Amino acid sequence: MPDLTLCMLGCGNLGTPILQSLINAPPNSLHGITQFIACVQSESSEARLKTLFTQNGNMRISRNDNVTAIKDSDVIILGVDPSQVEAMLKNDGIKEALRGRLLISIVAGWSRPALESLIDAKADAYEGVETPVEKRTWVLRTLPNVAALVSQSLTAIEHHPSPSFPPHYSDLATAIFSRIGKSLPIPPSLMPATTAVSGSTPAFWAIIVDSLIDAAVAVGVPRKLAQEQIYQSMRGSAEMLQSGIQPGELRDMGTSPEGCTIAGVMVLEEGGVRGVLGRALRESVTVARAMGKVGEGEEVHVNDTRKI
Repeated sequence: MPDLTLCMLGCGNLGTPILQSLINAPPNSLHGITQFIACVQSESSEARLKTLFTQNGNMRISRNDNVTAIKDSDVIILGVDPSQVEAMLKNDGIKEALRGRLLISIVAGWSRPALESLIDAKADAYEGVETPVEKRTWVLRTLPNVAALVSQSLTAIEHHPSPSFPPHYSDLATAIFSRIGKSLPIPPSLMPATTAVSGSTPAFWAIIVDSLIDAAVAVGVPRKLAQEQIYQSMRGSAEMLQSGIQPGELRDMGTSPEGCTIAGVMVLEEGGVRGVLGRALRESVTVARAMGKVGEGEEVHVNDTRKI
């Protein structure tokens, strides 16, 4: 297999840890990817990456020259802020530079068709047409989450609807995102919901954990000790649930008659915690779907107040 080069467009909270994981991957684990290019806009980002990757001879940093970086690459990961996507992909030379390459998006709120429309790469336009591989741009939508920072992301990889989509591109994407955690194939219809279910819930957990830590401090537990106890409790609970134990079973394991756990559980139920969490997730999904409309060109202010 020939050596491949991967280009990361945008090295923020997701792009940087993904790049770190890939650069440090064992040999032959990335289906031929051996060289890397990091594209940034600011001097500060360039300096940060130079410090971070000072020992990596297989990586170069490109500032404000995305076209050359793309032309020198085989696989491109789009990791810029959602608000910057349109401007970046419409820059002079980008559309042409992407021809014959795989563009993997990790940007929330931008559907595959919306991205394809920006670079004139509609997948259905290729069907039944003898288009040379070197002239096609294939777009693959993925959704990692912030847990990529500790290699515990759950990355949704959208199933590409085109029968002509090269199978080795799917294998390549799976290999890439397996480096930062787990990956799951997801049908296009579920990608907006997955944006919230996988991408928003780390923030929800953070709020829940923060409230438990504050409560522990309020009853006399030193903050550092409370953090250690609650973090480990959360981690252990997750391990048990992933082993196959159902949430209701886990709850019942800790609730004995007239015990302290059932007393706390009753307060949660009286406070409607289930309904509040459920509504929060549904609201996140609603906004994720609205973000998709923004990507399709509609002027939508996704977090305007809505009637409940």
